[in-house]
Amino acid sequence: MNQLKHILFAAPALFISCLIAPKAVKAQALKDVYKDAFLIGASISPNITSERSKTLMDTVLKHFNAITIENNLKAGVVNPRPGEYNWGPADQYVEFGEKNKMWIMGHTLVWHQQTPDWFFTNKEGKPNTKEEQLERLRSHIEAVAGRYKGRINAWDVVNEQMGEDGNYRTNSNWIKSVGNGDTLVKYAFKYAAQYAPNTELYYNEYNAWRPEKRDGIVRMVKMLQKEGVRIDGVGLQGHWGLNYPKNQYIEDAINAYSALGIKVMITELDIDVLPLSREGQLTGWTLNPDRQLQLPEFKSYLDPYRNGLPDDVQAQLAKRYAEIFEIFYKHRDQIARVTFWGVQDGQSWKNGSPIPGRMNYPLLWDRQWKQKPAFQAVINAPKKAGNAKVTPPTGSKKF
Repeated sequence: MNQLKHILFAAPALFISCLIAPKAVKAQALKDVYKDAFLIGASISPNITSERSKTLMDTVLKHFNAITIENNLKAGVVNPRPGEYNWGPADQYVEFGEKNKMWIMGHTLVWHQQTPDWFFTNKEGKPNTKEEQLERLRSHIEAVAGRYKGRINAWDVVNEQMGEDGNYRTNSNWIKSVGNGDTLVKYAFKYAAQYAPNTELYYNEYNAWRPEKRDGIVRMVKMLQKEGVRIDGVGLQGHWGLNYPKNQYIEDAINAYSALGIKVMITELDIDVLPLSREGQLTGWTLNPDRQLQLPEFKSYLDPYRNGLPDDVQAQLAKRYAEIFEIFYKHRDQIARVTFWGVQDGQSWKNGSPIPGRMNYPLLWDRQWKQKPAFQAVINAPKKAGNAKVTPPTGSKKF
């Protein structure tokens, strides 16, 4: 009887508490927060569809509406030897994007890295002439871009061919083989437009915020436009750090590219938390990195967070993500897409570059798939930025 009395008296209180208890707040998705601003993307690999990657797949499908494949469309992977093509992983990637109605990025057609040596020699094993190299360029773009015509939304047609001083790279086999950078870029975009019609065509570059490099890219885009060769946008790779680049450099770059009347993308975004010196250049790195990292005095300095990221650095990372996404949101009329280079810390290339074997923490999810404070900082950025917009420069397009 006492037990029944307890239940009867407790029931009204329980009922009232249910009425006034706050409802569980549904976790916000990144793509929903920025749905009226720009696409939110992530780089993935084809194994996202494997059972071992279920958490990755669920996270990508919930939070992102654009995807970029990291390696499987690069020349050295897709066409390692003459006449030999490895389409399986790339096909799987495109099918995944189509199935889930995602915006699909092709990365990349022309790059000086991850391109086989045979691309630059003829059947006799001699260096290609200019004409032979341009034919190699054409046939490669025809094979790869042509295969996914109408299925891939955009291509990074040319990747990282500009030097820090605003002149073309002197170490690019592509440029050396065709004679100069303008020729390479002009024909690459011309062939991409031919074999991937109705596909957006981009130039993608790291440190594209540096004034000298930015001005070189602007000159290159103007050259293409003068020649009547289509280029739809420039991607600023966001391999940045806690204290670089200066926010003003980021905004100046967005404005400079937007003023050309083309799209601006933030690509390959991650924030390095490990020790670097001035604006991304490693401090005093002159010895063999594998040997140097084994020395206790260097290891403690260069790889300090083996046991996890300290709270104060976690806070710095969140603050940095907050301020750059406030910039992006203010410039939302000029930016078409923001893509993270990875999803979870353990998958990031920054664990092995520029020094192998370090523990880095550059993304929004930690190694246990827990959202970091940086995630919430990105979610909150539009509210902090408010309704403020930057007036796009003359000539820029509203997307």
